[in-house]
Amino acid sequence: MLLLALGEEYLTKDEAVRLFFKNGERVVEHAIRLDDAARRLVEKAYGSSVAPDQTVIVGTKEDRVVAYAMIVSEITKTLPMTFIVGVDPAGTVIEVAVMRHEEHIGTDCAKRRFLRQFDGKRPTDRLRMGTSYQPVSGATLSCNAVARGTRKVLAIIQHHFLDRPDHVKALLQEEPIRRQRYIMGSICTITAYGDRAAVEKAFDAIQSVDAALSNYRDDSDLARLHRDRSIQAKPELLAFVSGSLAFSERTEGAFDITTGPLVRLWGFHDGKHRVPSDEEIAAALARVGWRKIRVEKDTVTLPEGVELDPGAIGKGIGVDRAAEALKNAGIARALVDFGSSARAIGEWTLGIRDPFDTDRILGHVTLRDESISTSGGYEKFFEQDGRRYAHILNPQTGRPVEGVASVSVITPTATESDALSTAAFVLQRIPDKVEGLLVPEKGEPVVTDGWKRRFREEKK
Repeated sequence: MLLLALGEEYLTKDEAVRLFFKNGERVVEHAIRLDDAARRLVEKAYGSSVAPDQTVIVGTKEDRVVAYAMIVSEITKTLPMTFIVGVDPAGTVIEVAVMRHEEHIGTDCAKRRFLRQFDGKRPTDRLRMGTSYQPVSGATLSCNAVARGTRKVLAIIQHHFLDRPDHVKALLQEEPIRRQRYIMGSICTITAYGDRAAVEKAFDAIQSVDAALSNYRDDSDLARLHRDRSIQAKPELLAFVSGSLAFSERTEGAFDITTGPLVRLWGFHDGKHRVPSDEEIAAALARVGWRKIRVEKDTVTLPEGVELDPGAIGKGIGVDRAAEALKNAGIARALVDFGSSARAIGEWTLGIRDPFDTDRILGHVTLRDESISTSGGYEKFFEQDGRRYAHILNPQTGRPVEGVASVSVITPTATESDALSTAAFVLQRIPDKVEGLLVPEKGEPVVTDGWKRRFREEKK
């Protein structure tokens, strides 16, 4: 299944990292933040502005740093080139390797005979064309891009690590905390670099979401709304309802939290699956429709028979609340992963499951302070009379969606990605201004341009 067709790829991320770490090192991606003083020094060396948040790959062994590596992208003529720069513990370039070149010209800069000119360079070497290196004819812009990126990497390593021994010490001491908890009906995994207590606070934040939105608990705020029909909603329930209505408006009703009667009718709530009659579906549809919900200030009102189902957004809300708790505790790098929805603090690379063979990975995408959600017909389904019925229901037809195997979308928050992956599954297309991958049951995958740029297909 070919999903990547832009530019020329020389190395995957895994292959690039293995250039510098081959001997059993502990390799960790660290999200770092340059302080103002370090950033000014880096910008002086680089010659342009630099974001304070950066990602550095660090290999350690036997209580010492073996090497640093950074993946950078620089514009050549109009398109970016991505390459990796490895630096030894003394701040000297080990090797530079081009990973991907988007332009159709200037690719000679990816050859080792040019790149070896940067081996052994240090921050004190100005890396100027004609003195520190000789460009390749016809690839001057690409060669200069390599020099710019290498200068930036050398300066970051020098001013954030080598000039700050306390930062190096923190690298050697730091171990990720990984905890799992069964919550909201699923396993949630939190991996974080930092305080163990912060992880527990993150789980507590998810628990508070479950206490408000669970449709399996009699004491939840949602259960109280279903009983009383009109209540003064607490902040979590009010945010859930108001946010869901906004997603319904945005997706023209493809996302709809009033599908509770349909979820129960098809047996996806209690596991007693069945194919209902046309008459039963019509009766349930009469109680479905997001416009039936009334919100006035902090009061939420439901007509009799309307039932809200948080299944398509609840975990996303929980993930976001956990991420907020971690960030408030000062955690700079963490991953909150509910399986179908995940949010990254810092940079993380995640695998995308093949919906036709769930033991196989289609490829990997890298998130940086972003979220990803996947909706798939393979997650929950039942079969009857040789036909498969998936749990994602079309709120217009009252029936399971057919023709789509899975949809993955990337957005800034997990609440948004959770809701929009479901909407995309129903719409059978990726919503505007969203990066995503749609795998139909038959035919070729549909991918957005943004997804193509960050997706790395798993080699068979």
